[in-house]
Amino acid sequence: MEGQETERMSTSPVATRPLSVGLPWVPPSGELLTKSQWRTVIAILNTVVPPVCREDTSAKASTNRASLAAFHLPAVEYDKMVHKIEQHVAASPDKAALRSHEQKALLEAYLAERPSDNPLFTELLTRIVSHPAGQETAASAGAVFAEVYLDSGAPARSPPFRSLFKSMTSLGKLLLFRTSTLFYDLSGFPPAPPTWAPSSSTSPHHQYSFLQFSPPPPASPSTPITITADIVIIGSGCGAAIAAHRLATTLPPTTRILVLEKGYQFSAASDIFPMTQADGMENLFESGAVIEADDGSINVTAGSCFGGGGTVNWSACLQAQHFVRCEWSQQRGLPYFESAAYQASLDGVFKHMGAGAVTPNHGNAVLLEGARKLGYEAKMVPQNCGGAEHEDGYCTLGCWKRRWGRSRGFLFEEGGGKGGKKVVRGVKGVWTMKEGGKEMEVVVRARQVVVSCGTLWSPVVLANSGLKNPQIGKNLYLHPTNFVSGFFDEDVRPWEGGALTSVVSSFDNLDGKGHGVRLEAMNMMPAFCLPFLNWSSGAEYKTLVSKYRHMNMYIAITRDRDTGYIYPDPLTGFPRVAYTPSAFDRAHNLVGIVSLAKILYAQGASEIHPSLPGLRPFVCSKTNTTAQKQSHTTNETEEITDPLFLAWLSELQAHGNKTPVTPFGSAHQVGTCRMSATERGGVVDPRGGVWGTEGLYVADASVFPSASGVNPMVTTMAIADYIAQGTGRDCLAAAAAGAGAGGDKGEGERAATAKL
Repeated sequence: MEGQETERMSTSPVATRPLSVGLPWVPPSGELLTKSQWRTVIAILNTVVPPVCREDTSAKASTNRASLAAFHLPAVEYDKMVHKIEQHVAASPDKAALRSHEQKALLEAYLAERPSDNPLFTELLTRIVSHPAGQETAASAGAVFAEVYLDSGAPARSPPFRSLFKSMTSLGKLLLFRTSTLFYDLSGFPPAPPTWAPSSSTSPHHQYSFLQFSPPPPASPSTPITITADIVIIGSGCGAAIAAHRLATTLPPTTRILVLEKGYQFSAASDIFPMTQADGMENLFESGAVIEADDGSINVTAGSCFGGGGTVNWSACLQAQHFVRCEWSQQRGLPYFESAAYQASLDGVFKHMGAGAVTPNHGNAVLLEGARKLGYEAKMVPQNCGGAEHEDGYCTLGCWKRRWGRSRGFLFEEGGGKGGKKVVRGVKGVWTMKEGGKEMEVVVRARQVVVSCGTLWSPVVLANSGLKNPQIGKNLYLHPTNFVSGFFDEDVRPWEGGALTSVVSSFDNLDGKGHGVRLEAMNMMPAFCLPFLNWSSGAEYKTLVSKYRHMNMYIAITRDRDTGYIYPDPLTGFPRVAYTPSAFDRAHNLVGIVSLAKILYAQGASEIHPSLPGLRPFVCSKTNTTAQKQSHTTNETEEITDPLFLAWLSELQAHGNKTPVTPFGSAHQVGTCRMSATERGGVVDPRGGVWGTEGLYVADASVFPSASGVNPMVTTMAIADYIAQGTGRDCLAAAAAGAGAGGDKGEGERAATAKL
């Protein structure tokens, strides 16, 4: 329900790169840390990615404060590091024109860079810590450091310390790639896709119209803004979009349908997509893309803007496997998922998006060909690109080719109905101006409400609105993911081509009950992938990431059996994640890590780096050529016989992927408003209606009966289409019965509202 579309920020007739949108307005957060604590945090982060300099033994240098804060190497070691990095940069075609002294100057400037010297570093750090998820990390940091440093008996490897170590090193790495310009100059990563063009030269984009609000004069009493509608949809992501489309195209044109959204709205027509990594992660993702589970074991990434996950996902269109549909139908008592009607909804979604295969980039070709050599089952992943090729992998920062002020959590108002049911009368919430934070209360009267806030927020909205179903927020599935990287001698340019266009599915059903792991390519935007690389020291990390353009990263994504839950933070009201990858599910992730390592070996990677802190990478000897590698694999079968590689795989399996030290990620959250055949088993009934209510529905990934095992976009859209069909029929029935918008309060009705 954003007040107005982002304005163009330039009057230039022809733009040559996306326009900067800037960081979003955020309310003042107060003093979360003291000045001394801030200095400590920044000092730690500067240690994660420190300036790396040649050792200066002069007396002046020994007393220089800035010099003391740098990582000094003896001249021989420093020159060796510079030479090592030069080899990667010199192999880059776009650096060929640089004179050797210019290249060396750039390289040394990159090594000497201190991220905190950039004002954007401090600004983003403040924002991340100010996010509700970041506040918890900041609050726990002091307690953990007090334990480690003030209590001499505290073990240095205690779980809280290891969790904090992972959080702080991840934060330092993340801030580096959101703020550094020298890294991008060195690696050749272009700030925008090379094929980018202004919106006037691409296909037309749909123009949305928004309600406009004006704040009352300061001296005037604040009265709620009241809006009347037939149906109100809370959220604008994949589920909400399909529900709105179905309702708008099947109900009479006089039906009033209103979509409410808490995030900002941006249009590809404004020439701002793709955003920079700093702007994009703050404007397009929940909590700046930094949400950690309570125990720090997994990081959750979710879209939070107009369009939701559909604005930032990686385009993959996959249908749930047959055994998942059978489970939902036969074991969960939901026959719809084996019906022709469900398949028709899936087919309709594919047709509407023009889903089809595209040419794989280097990383996806490695996955496909390596799987073929090893006898694994692999296939191309259809993309929602309208049947056209897609040359770049920037879409997670907003797609400039194809995709679809701020308001705060709207809640439904309830009243008494027949048979003890609660009857929805509309929604009530607060609209916040985009600039300055002026707030106004808004009430929307409607006879039907569709909650499509996503798996993180939908249960919070329901709980804050007075519903007491104990299943609300439970049954959280996250598809926990581990990471493996391969470095190649050739120039990979990993930012080119679609991010996720292939999948290996041989390990989908490892337990015979539908739980297993899939292998896919990772999005290769630097701020998304590089923070997952192992960190052992600042100097080694800077050297490692300098090889970015020779790198591909992959994910082992598990269909989890074991669950967590979502609950509202008692202070902020934001969703909190309680989830730890179980030993059962981690074992499947480990199978995926081993399989990805084998694929990379078979495809000639010079280095293989699982994201398992403390495990050494597998580095191929320069004498171990591709031909020699092939001699260690039997002809076109899945057996590898290289004794050095097999010994390293044994090390990997013994090392394991225990939490909290191993980085786990999640871009798929489902299940917290589970669909069920009985009221005791979930939150919504088989039609998507919330148990014990009238006129209230949920239509997003939170209704999944269990984990889908595949990227959930298509499943979400098909389920939302089905739920919207029933909602439309209910709307027509209510209209025929003569109920006005929002209905009339019955005698003795009680209203239950809450603040988010």
